[in-house]
Amino acid sequence: MRAGCGLPVPRRARRTRSGAEARNAVRAALRIPVEEGGEQHRPARRRSEPIVLASGNLGLVSFPDVPHRMTREEIDARHPALLTTLANHPGIGFLLVRSEEHGGVVLGARGAEIPLDRLDETPGPLAPFGPGAADAVRRTHSFPHTADIMVNSFYDPADGEVLAFEEQIGSHGGLGGAQSKAFLLSPLALSPPAGDGAELTGAEQVHQVLRRWLREADGPQVPLEDSRPATADSAPFAVPDGVVQDKSA
Repeated sequence: MRAGCGLPVPRRARRTRSGAEARNAVRAALRIPVEEGGEQHRPARRRSEPIVLASGNLGLVSFPDVPHRMTREEIDARHPALLTTLANHPGIGFLLVRSEEHGGVVLGARGAEIPLDRLDETPGPLAPFGPGAADAVRRTHSFPHTADIMVNSFYDPADGEVLAFEEQIGSHGGLGGAQSKAFLLSPLALSPPAGDGAELTGAEQVHQVLRRWLREADGPQVPLEDSRPATADSAPFAVPDGVVQDKSA
């Protein structure tokens, strides 16, 4: 993971093939020289350089010197080749970025650009990830601290292969693979988690089921009071409205 993020790699770990490719792809897109064998000594990070992190098959790119979440237009003006290079990389499934014109867009290979409000009719690069992918992407876009660029790795639905950004057998964090088919196992004495034909989508809905089961089992009710701000119940994922991102928070 450290190699994929462009961080120094312990001597015993050496260079991983996938990590080196991921790091070099990002450095090339940012027009930063790709230095072979440069892990032993790196110059201090410049303030304008992005932070690149990996979580399973999810990548997060953030520009810490910009206080707000950057738009696709701002990123293109600053690094013209970055989004195109990432979207067309064979190991990447799609990107999620903010847009001045559309609010949010999903970018894919060969110039694919789908506004978030059109994903249900035109899933584009989300098609291989199956039902629920569009809602999950819109939910992520609504978070107050979503990274400037959200990168989801390639997924092959034919054989279930997920190209994670970490050297692990499994993956987590992003969309794709068996991880997207979770289940709840509970005693028959408790009520069904969802009605006939209905599915649970997102951690918020699972949380409501677990709290209901606590009430049915006379267990502790935590939290005692719900101090969260009011949300739109009709949304696929309940999140506060009108939240503006501030990276300094």
